[in-house]
Amino acid sequence: MMNNYFLTFDVGGQFIKGGAFNHQGEFINSSFSFYPAKSRKSAEVILDNLTNIICNQINRILDKNYLIKGIGFAFPGPFDYENGICYVKDVDKFNSIFGLNIQTEIWKRLTKKRIFNRISKDAIFFFQNNATMFAIGEWKNRGLASKVTRGIFLTVGNGVGSAFLENGRIITDRYDVPPNGWIYNLAFYDSIIDDYISHRGIMRIAKEIGMSENIEEIIEKYELGDYRAIELFNKFGCYFSEVLNTINEGFKSEVIVIGGEIAKVYKYYEKSLIENLEDKTIQIMLSRQTERSTFKGLFEYYKIY
Repeated sequence: MMNNYFLTFDVGGQFIKGGAFNHQGEFINSSFSFYPAKSRKSAEVILDNLTNIICNQINRILDKNYLIKGIGFAFPGPFDYENGICYVKDVDKFNSIFGLNIQTEIWKRLTKKRIFNRISKDAIFFFQNNATMFAIGEWKNRGLASKVTRGIFLTVGNGVGSAFLENGRIITDRYDVPPNGWIYNLAFYDSIIDDYISHRGIMRIAKEIGMSENIEEIIEKYELGDYRAIELFNKFGCYFSEVLNTINEGFKSEVIVIGGEIAKVYKYYEKSLIENLEDKTIQIMLSRQTERSTFKGLFEYYKIY
């Protein structure tokens, strides 16, 4: 009797995080791992890297009696998730695989690997949006179904991913949410939201006020009471609240969950963000383990296949 396993991957511009769930739906802590994304390399290097990462994760399963029943990738958009085609471009990551069917390409490479016989013939292999998977994982992990009806979920790192949930369902095509539930490309000041609500956005303000473009140094200065560092985070908090006010105007979310690298520095811009929020009843929650929630979302998605 073989034991079934499901592999999960959360793909970022710098790193890819991997994990696995067992046949009982439990996350295997020892499976958690980090890999370089190699996202600025050639298509060949990226595709080989993704294939090798799958093989590495399979080798991390300690059960002798295992079979891989599914592989799920949470990948940033734009992306044709149904067909596995990447349309990311002009954002300094994965440009070389633009327009490629990476699902087919990876599978083709996997068939040549020795470990391929450990993948079930009817294994499910899919790609989904990472912010969407993060949202489903957070909704489940936090038991939000019993607490709220609507939530907005944001992953803020090199850019901003977003998802709108109502009663646990992703809303992508309705008058009160932006197309696809994506806010990153909405117009904001002289550019788009992605350029403001992101690590890049913080660096942009640093440049404007003549500060070092290094977040650790900025935090250090903030802790020492440097007025420019305080001004920087206040400004970022203002921009963030402006975005939240705009995207929540019609949706009327009761909770906003923030994940990603920029959630980790929330305490520095929290005061300014809260002060400028129009709806003071919204609860702001932080995710300390964005990738764990993303893994959970992928697993929930796999279960309904």
